[in-house]
Amino acid sequence: MKKLLLTVLFIFSSFTYCLSDEIIISPNELPNTVKEFVQKFFPGTSIMYAEIDYNEYDIRLNSGAEIEFDKSGEWKEIKTYQNFPTEIIPTPAVQAIKKQYPGAFIIKVEKIWNGYEIKTSNMMEIYIDNKGKILGQKFDD
Repeated sequence: MKKLLLTVLFIFSSFTYCLSDEIIISPNELPNTVKEFVQKFFPGTSIMYAEIDYNEYDIRLNSGAEIEFDKSGEWKEIKTYQNFPTEIIPTPAVQAIKKQYPGAFIIKVEKIWNGYEIKTSNMMEIYIDNKGKILGQKFDD
């Protein structure tokens, strides 16, 4: 009975481990699109941490930036608390943010189905389309 219980426990724990959705990988194992994106928009930084799960890659750069990519290597979300590369998002969206909040800077961008969800340094969460039209906003404390 003890052997059976241990066997069942072993099988269950092995199965649970296989279902784990986060696997740490070497930055060299990332798709070329991810590595090229980092080189282009975050020059002078390096990938310090990379993981993969079923649907995405998550990386952290030595600058502190965190970026999520889908399986094809397209970015989904970017968090950085300094030097956000605004050329990643359409110019009209960047201009609308600067006009609405001239003293603030972008710290997070997430792609959404009709544009972007952008968080600024003044803790505003702004929903904006590709053409720079602000669709909604709220204070995010």
